[in-house]
Amino acid sequence: MSSHFKIALLAGAALAAPVAAQQGGQAGSEPETVDDVITVTSRFREESVQDIGASIVGVSGEDMRLQGIQDIEDLARTIPGVENVRTRQNSNDIAIRGVRSAGSGYETSTVFSVFLDDVSVTGSGNIRDFSSADLNRVEVIRGPQPTLFGEGAVGGVIRYFTNDPDLDGPAITGQANGRLETITDGGLAYTVDNATSFIFVPGKLGLRVSGFMREDDGFIDNPSEGEDVNDFETVGGRAVLLARPTVNLELRLSAFLSRDELGESTQIDPGSDPEDLTFAASPLSGSYTDDFDLYSGRVSYDMDWMQVTSITGYYERRTSSSLFSAGNSFGLAPFFPTVDTTSFSTGSGEFEQWSQEFRFVSFLDGPLNFTAGAYYRDRSETSGQFLTCEGCVTVTMPQSESLATRLSETQTEQYSAFAEFTFEVTPSFRLIGGARYVNDTVTATLMQDDVVNLVPQFDGNGNLIPWTETNPIGFVSTLAVLQGAGVGTVFNFELEEILPRVGVEYELNDDVLLYANAARGARNGGIGNAIAALGASGGDQDVFFDNLSFNDDQVLSIDAGVKASWFGGDLITNVGVFRTTYEDTQIWVNTPANNTINGPDQTIFGMEVETMLQVSENLSTFLNVAVVDAEFETGTVITAAPGGSVGPFDLRAGNQPANIPEFTLSTGYTYTRPLGSNGWMFTSTGSFQYIGERYSDVQNYPSARLDTLESLNLSVELSNDVWSVGLFGTNLLNDIEAVSIGSNPLQQFITADGELDAPVIGTSVNRPRTVGVRASFRY
Repeated sequence: MSSHFKIALLAGAALAAPVAAQQGGQAGSEPETVDDVITVTSRFREESVQDIGASIVGVSGEDMRLQGIQDIEDLARTIPGVENVRTRQNSNDIAIRGVRSAGSGYETSTVFSVFLDDVSVTGSGNIRDFSSADLNRVEVIRGPQPTLFGEGAVGGVIRYFTNDPDLDGPAITGQANGRLETITDGGLAYTVDNATSFIFVPGKLGLRVSGFMREDDGFIDNPSEGEDVNDFETVGGRAVLLARPTVNLELRLSAFLSRDELGESTQIDPGSDPEDLTFAASPLSGSYTDDFDLYSGRVSYDMDWMQVTSITGYYERRTSSSLFSAGNSFGLAPFFPTVDTTSFSTGSGEFEQWSQEFRFVSFLDGPLNFTAGAYYRDRSETSGQFLTCEGCVTVTMPQSESLATRLSETQTEQYSAFAEFTFEVTPSFRLIGGARYVNDTVTATLMQDDVVNLVPQFDGNGNLIPWTETNPIGFVSTLAVLQGAGVGTVFNFELEEILPRVGVEYELNDDVLLYANAARGARNGGIGNAIAALGASGGDQDVFFDNLSFNDDQVLSIDAGVKASWFGGDLITNVGVFRTTYEDTQIWVNTPANNTINGPDQTIFGMEVETMLQVSENLSTFLNVAVVDAEFETGTVITAAPGGSVGPFDLRAGNQPANIPEFTLSTGYTYTRPLGSNGWMFTSTGSFQYIGERYSDVQNYPSARLDTLESLNLSVELSNDVWSVGLFGTNLLNDIEAVSIGSNPLQQFITADGELDAPVIGTSVNRPRTVGVRASFRY
């Protein structure tokens, strides 16, 4: 069945539901009102999700607790159109509506904006996790949101909101939570957290402090080191001081700190059964630390007709890693047959960002309202990246265990201004239009960049001449090449764009909203990986420069949908369709090292269906479906010289982007029932998620095709106003599959079926079945 046919079929089924519901209402049925529709602030105004003409999902903190959502991986399984690839904790490669970051780590920004209490916490690498402890809600906006959320919101926005002290509540209130779980074929995991509010002056001044700790033993075994080497530990806390000196003025100061330690990633032996959960390829397991500090200050002043808000943020993230590199360990083996090529990618980085935003939101009585503002951001990122191979010392000249050394610094400064207007043509018909001016300057400085001169040697018969103890490989300084060519070692990339967004909303009646939007997004270019560029160059200087940097890429997206509430809100059906053109896509390639280049354009067409049915006073259900048809419009062969170490990088027209399934589905229920008259409540939740087949790379190698993944999650809980205790299980089917497969393009071959393929050199898997208990105490 083609993707387009599936989309049409789903559209007919979903749109039929509101019609049937409407007919039932006209027959005189007595509807019940559902009060669970969450309020969000995606347009900086408090609005119901059902009243906003955009694809938005809001998940409350209580729902996150009941569903066991602790991180982005858990969140993604409940939201249609959102996918995530995780190879270790704090390394999330998400996709929204088929748009995904390249993921090589060389991009200057991701394709999503992530905010914590309205402060950007998006860096250049994969998105890290933020503890779900004491969260008020999470909002996910799908599709480009450049006007209100900046140039980084090419694919969408994720917004975290922490809880404030309740100034109108008791003097001291709080909640303590704990959970203990056991991982099939793994160890134990436990989480404890506590949040307490202190009201110093009722209605005027309060403080909320929270702390959390989580330890996870992991589930990957390394015979050389022992069991459960992919362990994880995090500890941190928050403090929020809220002051309301007058009815109109509010001041909020917050601090959020976290310290994380991680073991090896979730790799298993290439080609092995994922359920074996064994990684024997490396004699030494890796380690990783990831710490961050976030400080923010928000001042809001409400006038009769406008709210003025100032948001100041400081975000710092520090990382240090030493992780086994499957790609280099296996990829280098043909070139160094006499030594052990076990390699580790080690590195450290420090990310620092200051940001300031001024926001003006009107509340006019007339037909015209606006949201406007100005934004400034200053980022500084320093990093050291090293490829170490102890066994390679004897085949290098001069002898060294470091095959690559890269020290760099990146400075990013941005000025932007935005305005969005809403005009009510009639009480039920609204026009929306706005734009954001962005001036984003990236200055990348290479301070050291020394790599082995990986340009293959061949004899007269075309056979590879390997590097050995008697024929050692030399090094080349990329900086010397750049300086010799008069290029220098400092590179500037400037993105100066006006990013527009237009929309229309029409209320067919009080329960049905029709909408359509069009928006454009863009993100800046940057410097890639010199060893990858050198490997592809074959000594050709022009080819080297072509592969050293990449340009900005752009997205143009058009979407439309219908949001409908029927039977007094007992049935909600939201349907959205979209078409996205992704130009000059920044993609991840291996040539032979990881690098980012500009690939061909993509066309993405898809549909999302979200339904919620209140079956009875006690039972509610949901069904979410997403269909995405994403492919590259044209083919490309990476720029490479005949003597380069990389073979033909064949990205063919019609190939799918990496890790974009055509079909995903999630469904579930919530059942609540009072137990007698003493205030106790029984609650049960369940969900099932299906992720369809997809490829793990843009070449679409048959060996990198990922199987479907099914996950079943259930929980039961007893609670009253003070206590709650429950049992839960995730991935109860224990479906363990590869979620990421790395291939070696240096050893491409033609299969018996005539397909281009490459051997697998790295595989990561999902988390096995986990069951546990949880408890809460409110005071």
